[in-house]
Amino acid sequence: MRKKALGIAAVAAAMTLSTGITAFAAGWVTESTPYGDKQKYVYDNGNWPSGNWFTDPDTQLVYHLDPDGYRMTDTTVDGYWLNSEGVRQEKSQEDIDRENREAAKKASKPNPGKTVAAAKVAASEAKDKNAAVSTTRRSYISELKVIINKITKTLAAARTDNSVQILTTEDNLEVSRTFHDSNSGDFYKFSMWNSAKDKANAVDLVYVYDAAPEADRNLYNTAYEQSVVAALGDTEGKAVTDYVQGQREQGVTNLTREGKTDSGNSYSLTYKNNKIQISVTCSEVTEDDQTEEASTETAAKEEAAPVVTSKTITVGAAATTAEENTEAAAE
Repeated sequence: MRKKALGIAAVAAAMTLSTGITAFAAGWVTESTPYGDKQKYVYDNGNWPSGNWFTDPDTQLVYHLDPDGYRMTDTTVDGYWLNSEGVRQEKSQEDIDRENREAAKKASKPNPGKTVAAAKVAASEAKDKNAAVSTTRRSYISELKVIINKITKTLAAARTDNSVQILTTEDNLEVSRTFHDSNSGDFYKFSMWNSAKDKANAVDLVYVYDAAPEADRNLYNTAYEQSVVAALGDTEGKAVTDYVQGQREQGVTNLTREGKTDSGNSYSLTYKNNKIQISVTCSEVTEDDQTEEASTETAAKEEAAPVVTSKTITVGAAATTAEENTEAAAE
């Protein structure tokens, strides 16, 4: 009976050796590397985790393993400090708050390339719009330039009296369109300010009622109303022009109004003795706007086509020049 038991044990041992199976106990093992001894966690099947956070199932201590599976030590990963044993040191609430503030600050920093690209998209889409909808200065102005140029072009083609000059100014400070009469002076001016450091407002619109030549006065009034819609939106723009005209008809000569454009920008309005001024401030303004504008100013200057700073537009043969000028500015 004893011989039989010994025989069974021998057969079992032989079978174990023949399969080559080695049993492991899961845990940390030390391996020699060219950089010294390092610790790796090996499972009972011989595999090991790597390249990520790892929680020791026995101690619940957290480590970060490199791509080869070794503990990382005396370094910072994802904001956590790993001590000389590789154990992650948990963050305090103060640390978490500080990281959140730093992340928010980083996210709010301007990206000039993205800003310029967004402005180009806004300008392209504005070709089929009556009003600007952007809430950042650069995109808002890019839309308005296209829309105001359309208004100017339509007016130049429709008017009958060529005594009024349509002037264009475009530089790094201001982009403007002006209707100038030799008798009454500038009775319409739509100014767009490129930089917050020069002007808090993104847009200033000034219009003097009844100052345009009588023959085309209705055309200029229409251009003014369209300009208000361009700056404030279809709904608010129409409400503003109706409100001011209603007050004028009641004999009011002095009034003010503040509100929001259809897209959420802020505006203020003053009217006194036939002269109305509307100023718009973009709602998305950050402390970094000035830095953003400075960094994109050079790129914008390089991209802009040459623009005549003072251009007189008349009917007839000169109307072709007017069209080319406004289209160049729109592009």
